[in-house]
Amino acid sequence: MKQLAGSCVIVGMGRSICKRGDPEKKTPLQLMVEAAGLAMKEAGINRTQIGAVFTGRMPRTYCSLQYNQAVLNELKIVPTFSSEVTSHGAGALGTIEMAVLAVQSGMIDYALCVCGEASPLWIEMVEGSANWEGDLQFEAPYGATTPSLYAQCAQRYMHEYGITPEQLAKVCVENRLWALDHPQAAMHKRGPISIDDVLNSKMIASPMRMLECATWFPGGIGSAAIVTRANLAKASPVKPTYIAGFGQCSTHEWIGERMGFWGVEPVTDGPNLVRTGASVAAKQAYAMSGFNPKDVDIVQTSAPFSFLNVLILEELGFCGVGEGGRFVESGGVDYDGGLPFNTTGGYLSFGQSGQGLYLLKEVMDQIKGCPEGRPVPGVEVGLVHGHGGPNACHSVMLVTGEPLN
Repeated sequence: MKQLAGSCVIVGMGRSICKRGDPEKKTPLQLMVEAAGLAMKEAGINRTQIGAVFTGRMPRTYCSLQYNQAVLNELKIVPTFSSEVTSHGAGALGTIEMAVLAVQSGMIDYALCVCGEASPLWIEMVEGSANWEGDLQFEAPYGATTPSLYAQCAQRYMHEYGITPEQLAKVCVENRLWALDHPQAAMHKRGPISIDDVLNSKMIASPMRMLECATWFPGGIGSAAIVTRANLAKASPVKPTYIAGFGQCSTHEWIGERMGFWGVEPVTDGPNLVRTGASVAAKQAYAMSGFNPKDVDIVQTSAPFSFLNVLILEELGFCGVGEGGRFVESGGVDYDGGLPFNTTGGYLSFGQSGQGLYLLKEVMDQIKGCPEGRPVPGVEVGLVHGHGGPNACHSVMLVTGEPLN
């Protein structure tokens, strides 16, 4: 795996946004096509040079049995290699991983990765989400909601490690502070919150209250990236971002399936509702890159609930197992002085918009010193975590602005 470290780069990144109230209400396909055009323009290439196209899973509001074919048709690209990466929200970074394998092999020179969603513009999200994430036989018929599925993991996590509500609330407070600096964040104009505000907000699914749950991004986002080999990036009009390492791990589809899963990481000692595939993906990414958590200057995660933000910090190696609550409580991710964590505001305050590569774009912008929100000085190495399903699928990617030796 180490031979892949730094062998490929991202030379173009595009993003298109549509919000409620905009003059034109766009579909996810429109947003993704616009983002792809922006990415190709930044990379200085045209559609005839794209050898592979990888898309995330089909958006809920543009159903097509071969969604990647719909994207190809709109862009008028004829690739020799294409596929959808359908591991829930983790598939966004999964498209980059597939692209690295394709271009590093020499089969193609440029790969386009594109993901997007615009469900809040077109459908009612709360009821629909439960139908997507609950077991159709054993969970959905009983009215399970997405928060109630995750709440089972939250209860167990707090019980096993003594995590307190105050510790979980603090990560919400810090995420909100970053969102106040980001012009696109859902909570950009909503003001700061306190630990008491979080603990006094409405109970959604015990132990999680309203301010501990991801808000929906008020619209849609399409994101796209162009991946090529590092040696071809010399002709690129922009400074490339080097893909240092990546990993991926999927453990289940439905929460109940975790009870019949054992014998491999992350559940070598038997079934549990706490440890996730993020730890496995992170180990792969660190091993490939040669980096470790101490080398990382900025972190983005797609964790949609307070407890999962804290748990993922453990899984990514920024603190020990069971120490996430104390890490956050002691200032580990403080807006001032802590690890720059979810600098867009995270899912909790920027808003959840499935399948986006926009978290990767935030890290790349910070490395280049041109973020939309608050700049983090001296960013050299960034980590992006993608997650999807009821804590089911996880991807981790490390990127840097300089070549790896």
